[in-house]
Amino acid sequence: MTISKTLETAPTVKESIKMASESAAEEAELELEQLLQQYEDWRKKNKGGWSDFLKSSKDEIKVKRINLAAGGDTEKYADLIDAYVKKIDVLEGESLTEYINRIRAAEKKD
Repeated sequence: MTISKTLETAPTVKESIKMASESAAEEAELELEQLLQQYEDWRKKNKGGWSDFLKSSKDEIKVKRINLAAGGDTEKYADLIDAYVKKIDVLEGESLTEYINRIRAAEKKD
């Protein structure tokens, strides 16, 4: 059986790659959501917060670590994730990234 389709209508390799790729922000959000799901699964079997999860599953979960020149407040970030999981001040339908950005923006105003 022959397939008679013109090649002009088929997407190019460049167009196919463009359709399948996410922006850096979208990729980061997807990774965060996946990591949050792993955390929620971990919490069903374990006690503790975000920091405990990261410490207990170093071999299973690969989290990229970025060292900042002036340090960074990782404990604060862990607290934000714990608060998000516990639904503290989370708006309906709000993603983890949106929640963190909103809380940090509110803290800067104070």
